[in-house]
Amino acid sequence: MACSIIGGVYRRKAVAKDWFQNGEQLVVKGKIEFYQQTEYDITNVEVDFEGLNDNSGYHVHITPVEENLQFPCEGTTLYGHWNPLNVTPATSPRNYRGTPDQYELGDLSGKFGTLDNHTIYKADYNDTLLPLFGPRSIVGRSIVIHKRVDNARWACSTIERGYSPSEARELRAIASFHHPAGYAYGYMRMTQLVYRDGSTSDTVIEIKLRHPGKFDRNVTRDHHFAIYVNPIGVDAAVKIQDTRCVAGGYVWNPYYTQLADPLNGDLYRQECGPENPLRCYVGDLSARLGTIDLGLERKVVVDSNLPLEGTVSAIGRSIVIMSPNKRPERFACANIEPDYDIIKYANIEKPPRFVLAQFIEDIREVMGIPEWMLTVDTRKIKILHNNACIQFLMHFKGPIAGRLEQDFGRLISIGQLDSPSLYIPGYVNTKRKYKIPYKQCGMSDSHKRNKKRSAGVPLQHLSLIALVFTIVTTILFK
Repeated sequence: MACSIIGGVYRRKAVAKDWFQNGEQLVVKGKIEFYQQTEYDITNVEVDFEGLNDNSGYHVHITPVEENLQFPCEGTTLYGHWNPLNVTPATSPRNYRGTPDQYELGDLSGKFGTLDNHTIYKADYNDTLLPLFGPRSIVGRSIVIHKRVDNARWACSTIERGYSPSEARELRAIASFHHPAGYAYGYMRMTQLVYRDGSTSDTVIEIKLRHPGKFDRNVTRDHHFAIYVNPIGVDAAVKIQDTRCVAGGYVWNPYYTQLADPLNGDLYRQECGPENPLRCYVGDLSARLGTIDLGLERKVVVDSNLPLEGTVSAIGRSIVIMSPNKRPERFACANIEPDYDIIKYANIEKPPRFVLAQFIEDIREVMGIPEWMLTVDTRKIKILHNNACIQFLMHFKGPIAGRLEQDFGRLISIGQLDSPSLYIPGYVNTKRKYKIPYKQCGMSDSHKRNKKRSAGVPLQHLSLIALVFTIVTTILFK
């Protein structure tokens, strides 16, 4: 009647160790590690901090750290504590004397003790409500360490998967909504672990979407979204909504769920939902994860049934966002593609009144790419050669990260890029700039030195060089 492959269930590990200081010099070191054997087990937590300075609370926050921000730990980007059970903090017992269910899920210091009066802090504890499996997982979110005074945010780190390359590898994919004439702007980033025997972890999805336009602050709510079987093209930007995103086809259903009675919508909605995700079409994301909003906060969701590799894979298909207020019309769409991250240091001449943010914006404009495909790690900025140059660490991201890295090297070497790095079907930016006023550090100096050397060669030496060249050429080609 039916059959299925028996796959392994592996212990999950997560770690927060790549710290960002919130606008100050980075001094904190150490890590927090989380271990959970299965979704039915407790989570073991190991805390090891050094370099603390008048700190107090530390918590799990809703979203991952954005490395390009000068103040990456603020509430405008990481928001509040991870609190999926909607616990009221005012009712939580003081002095960590309650049980985990009485606290916000992410309130680690509330449950197990603060960092008060510590410069070095080591602790081990077990938490019955800190999952690494399922929709309430903390993987892909962040840890924030607070100051004791005013509870100010002091340092933060993304909670990443911990794994050995010998046992697993991490897949990354992105649906990039970047068409200038499209109807949504932003991205959905997906990550998943694949183990050596083919078993997979949950897929963590980070969603950051708004309406197109640099200054557009419109907000629309309750958009359904789904994976469709085919990629899309120029139809992503057509104005007539009935013909928008039609190349995507239909909702992806590789396991033929409810094929015996496909038109019985009431039965499908009764069986498919967050508590029973395997009874949903694989592509029916909002049925498992809920609706999304455009123009509001970033969001992280965890899907237990979204494969990124193998005979059944979401990569190469498309994500379609429906109209607001749960209406069924197709609103916006983007293709799901591999997401790479290439890291490269850049050394740039630092002219007067140089602003790094403006430099990056100019580079993106010439290369024709959105901001999430080119970012700078704000921790890795150095001033060189008596303020003559600046060095920073760049991240080239997305499906064409390799090309972006090459085009940037060409652009910074010769000062221009004839065509944009990112091809957008059906769109040509006639106002695109193709030159930049910036130079690679040392290039102009070496050019001047070369000119000086050439200018300093005596005329009789040049004549002798020409004579030798003529003789050698005659011998070689005689």
